[in-house]
Amino acid sequence: ELFVFWIGLMLLVSCDENITDVYPDEPVVDYQGFGIYLTEDALGNQVLMGRITFDFTDGDGNLGLPPLEENTNPLLPDSLKYNFYLQLYDLQGYEYVEIPESEGGILKYRIPFLNKEPTKGTMDLDISYPVIVYDTIFYTFYIVDRSFNRSNTDTTDVIVLSGIDLDQL
Repeated sequence: ELFVFWIGLMLLVSCDENITDVYPDEPVVDYQGFGIYLTEDALGNQVLMGRITFDFTDGDGNLGLPPLEENTNPLLPDSLKYNFYLQLYDLQGYEYVEIPESEGGILKYRIPFLNKEPTKGTMDLDISYPVIVYDTIFYTFYIVDRSFNRSNTDTTDVIVLSGIDLDQL
């Protein structure tokens, strides 16, 4: 009997490997890491950059937005311009405080048009730090697909920018 059980278990395991992955229509993000690096801008100045890396899935494959026209209506809502949102938190005293949008606390980006069903992959997003205002931070982030389905919200590690003097780079 034990032998039959193990054979059945092995067949079950091997069958699972051949099943195609199925993802929900709502996007899912999974934080992988954050790195800081230096680069040069178009004028040859040193610029501090951060790179957030995350995995994503979208079962119906409608992630990303087409390129914006140059003459885009300035009244176009953010939901048609952006689909990746980061919320900044800063360590103030002994607690992290959500930084309001008016103080640069919400960063909005545009994931390019992807047309593949289901969509699964890894993305890198670069964030420029021309001035270091906050020194011990983390971000929460989410994405939105073309059907306006919002993903889960994930969180980065704590990022320490203190001790980096942009004037000395």
